[in-house]
Amino acid sequence: MERLIKPIFSRFTKKPLVSGLFVFLIVLFSTQFLSFREYQIRIIQEREIVNQKLIEARNSLDESIHDGIAAAEVLSILVEFIDPVKDFDSIAGRILSMNPKVDVIQYLDSTGTIVAIYPLEGNEKALGFNPLLDSANREEFEETLRRKRIYFSGPQMLVQGGAGIIGRQPIYNEKGDFVGIAAVIIHLEDLMTELNLADLDSSKFGIHLSKLIPNQGSTGNFFEKLPETDLKNSHTINSFIPEGNWMLWVWGKDSFALKQTLPAIILRFLAAIILGILVWRLAKIPSILEQKVDEKSHELIMANERFELATKATSDMIWDWDLVTQVTYRSDQFKELLGYEPNETTNASSFWEDLIHPDDYPKVIKNMAEFLNSDNSYWSQEFRIQKIDGSYLYVLDKGFAIRDSSGKALRIIGATQDISLQKKAENDLIEANLKLGNANQELQAFASVASHDMKEPLRMISSFMSLLQTKYADTLDDKAQQYIRFAVDGAKRLTQMINDILEYSRIGFDPDMFEMISIKDLVEEVIKLKSDVISNSGVKFDIGPLPTINTIRVPIKIVFQNLIGNAIKYITPGQEILITIQARELEDYWEFAVKDNGIGIDPQYLEQIFDLLKRLHPKSQYPGTGMGLSTCRKIVTQFGGKIWAESSPGNGSTFFFTLKKVSPTTNSH
Repeated sequence: MERLIKPIFSRFTKKPLVSGLFVFLIVLFSTQFLSFREYQIRIIQEREIVNQKLIEARNSLDESIHDGIAAAEVLSILVEFIDPVKDFDSIAGRILSMNPKVDVIQYLDSTGTIVAIYPLEGNEKALGFNPLLDSANREEFEETLRRKRIYFSGPQMLVQGGAGIIGRQPIYNEKGDFVGIAAVIIHLEDLMTELNLADLDSSKFGIHLSKLIPNQGSTGNFFEKLPETDLKNSHTINSFIPEGNWMLWVWGKDSFALKQTLPAIILRFLAAIILGILVWRLAKIPSILEQKVDEKSHELIMANERFELATKATSDMIWDWDLVTQVTYRSDQFKELLGYEPNETTNASSFWEDLIHPDDYPKVIKNMAEFLNSDNSYWSQEFRIQKIDGSYLYVLDKGFAIRDSSGKALRIIGATQDISLQKKAENDLIEANLKLGNANQELQAFASVASHDMKEPLRMISSFMSLLQTKYADTLDDKAQQYIRFAVDGAKRLTQMINDILEYSRIGFDPDMFEMISIKDLVEEVIKLKSDVISNSGVKFDIGPLPTINTIRVPIKIVFQNLIGNAIKYITPGQEILITIQARELEDYWEFAVKDNGIGIDPQYLEQIFDLLKRLHPKSQYPGTGMGLSTCRKIVTQFGGKIWAESSPGNGSTFFFTLKKVSPTTNSH
């Protein structure tokens, strides 16, 4: 054994400075490369979040536009069968009830004059107004006539007061002559609320809407100019909306990638320095570490790059089903949607039913039968329908029934919307989340392997130092003995730090592990585990009523262990320790408080104490690695809550944390 130890020890002591520097550089390069990969992954995540926000804003805007299109087209169809002035209130009221995003509906005669409006109250000034005679409205009004289909103008100031967007649908008779316009108004303040534009100052995202002005080729801003500062420092996504020549912009105001990666960069840099000093003459880090970091980081990046969502919506197909003659009219969008000619299937009563997916057919027929036998006016159903090429689309079908005096349905007018992209986006999101979860599990497994490889050299240091102390105890002076103790103690503390970091990286929970836990029993269990420290320190507890909640035992136990342990550790010498533990029930959360009468904390550090490896006192005064509170914050955040502290020097500290309520029958967050 001695022959084996001497050559190894001699090799490490030959050039200690070079060996220590070599280990420092290897560890620094490897860990910062991992930090760079993590930063790249978070950049991709930021882009995905902005994409998702764009989809949400686009969907909200599309809902308002589609309601406006549906309302205007239904009115344009009904004009052929009713007196648009005499019967306007009755028909317009029903149309607005089935298109809740529309605020006002109007009818303009062939001269462009508003002759009917609903609701009339508050909109009286608009009657008799002709937009063609108004220079502010003329260009976009003429754009509607040029397109010969619905076009949304604005935003603009309304004659009756306020601001809004106006969708105008030209109406032509069978000869192709222009007879009037069906118009809808969506108030600007309602649209801003739909797009989350009402309070952008507190939002993490910036949302903007600009417009290509007809006949000018220039771009007008919907509200204000795009903030160039935000756009330069963030991911910006846009989407064109043809119904009004709008361009929807979404960007992230504040990048979190560097902020979230910075603590890991600092931690790994410190670890490299400590390893370089403590290893001193240690062998080089295994080359496999860098290879594994590269492979796992590449897998994470690829998994996130596969995640894409559809952002373009399609126009609705308008249909009119006469229940008396069984004749169905379908708009031109029918061919664009499914590929069939509308006129070829007008009198085929079973044609539409034959296209419904066999799995969806029973529920659609049952739903329609129940609707026809009821007195309801509005019907909607999601199902799959077959295209001419044999493939299927997901559609949302909506209808409005016209009934006779006895309540019998005579006619149904409705719209069919293609929602296939939304369904695909939902499935892609589920798949992406599953892939990301698998990647996180692989990263945790890698962290375990890496920590094992890092602890092996530390065990060698401790072993060799102990051998050195044992074999040369008689020849080494007190100073050398002191250096050896410093090295062994440093190796132990670094090992504990690695264990804490590994535990921090593994924190998570399995939804299947939820169970009803008595917090009172759990706290008493933690007190028993610390009974030796408590008996030596003379700690007293004041424990209030604590609930029984649906949670996972081990993570919550770790939170109470760390908070109670800190309360015992940070005390004023000679003072009797009193720890108070309380709980109170909120609407959606349980709030817990752990209070002590210890040394307290300066308020300026109350946020920093939850950072990784953050310590306010030297290890010689209060031992520990600085991982306890950051571990608590990670656990509480995973359970949907938050953690904070209230304190001042000399007056003790109170740590609060909340846990989101979970139904005993629902084991998921």
